[in-house]
Amino acid sequence: KNSGSSSQGSTGGGGGGGAGKKTMEITQFGNSFMSMQREMQSRTSLSLYYEHLQVIVLSEEVARQGLEQIIDFFVRDPEMRRRVKIFVSKGEAKSVLSVEPKIEDYSSIYLANIPINARVNSRIIHKTDLGEVIRSLHSGLDFYLPMIEVRDDEIKASGGAAFKDAKMVGWVSELETEAIKLIRNLYLGGVITVSSPEYGQGIVTMEVTSAKSNITPVITGDEVSFNIDIKVKGNYAESVNMHTHAQLDEYFLRKLEKSYEKEVERICLKTMNRMQLEYGADIFRFNQVLQTEEPAYWKKISDQWDIMYPHVEVNVNADVTIQLVGLVK
Repeated sequence: KNSGSSSQGSTGGGGGGGAGKKTMEITQFGNSFMSMQREMQSRTSLSLYYEHLQVIVLSEEVARQGLEQIIDFFVRDPEMRRRVKIFVSKGEAKSVLSVEPKIEDYSSIYLANIPINARVNSRIIHKTDLGEVIRSLHSGLDFYLPMIEVRDDEIKASGGAAFKDAKMVGWVSELETEAIKLIRNLYLGGVITVSSPEYGQGIVTMEVTSAKSNITPVITGDEVSFNIDIKVKGNYAESVNMHTHAQLDEYFLRKLEKSYEKEVERICLKTMNRMQLEYGADIFRFNQVLQTEEPAYWKKISDQWDIMYPHVEVNVNADVTIQLVGLVK
């Protein structure tokens, strides 16, 4: 409901700015966005132009109360772009916009560009725009949004916030974010690190070049379970505490692939277990899979899905292939 500096003027809001600043910051209080918008126009000669809006930052407190009322204004305004990025802040939302990033002139541009890095970092959520949230709300689907927090003089994207019935139900860690993206076929790029299967304290990192998943429902009587097949391809990118210049033979690589498969299966199963039992949030969109692939069954059990979901059995099978090992002399 507000953005800008912490300085406050008369009742109703405050403003901030100073010599050398490239932005003017205004804080406005109110019970609706429309009334706040009109009040802000009495405090500046400028008009708000929402096609230039970059980000919406929601505090955890607001997110837990629910998004339906908050989003309504942004859905109805004809100038609002569906590509506006939405974030949930750990702490006060206003504090995020008060940070002046070292590599950008504006915190809003900095935030809007963070999801681009999802192509190389699997722990960054990139499905974060207003249009995606609107589609999820209208379809009754659970979803997650990126979490950001202020750390000294920087803003860090760190995991996400899980939503059920349009309300935030809990935080999602960075590793859980990676698992969710693997399961939902949203993985764009990243790295997976495991202990070496052969060399004691060795650590080996694979750069993932491709990750594809397929979710298959298995119906037995009135019960349903899901088989998730995840195929990962990548390159041998780095090893630490081990010397393998002449030892990257077929035997070692096959054992290493098995280690990566176990790691993918482990993080996916652990994440699913927490989403099912702690949050009851179908972040994986299993209900959507049933609606598409088993419509008759879904029609039969849809009213009971919230009760069934926490106890649904899920099996994960990972298939990892190391394609390149690089050149070492």
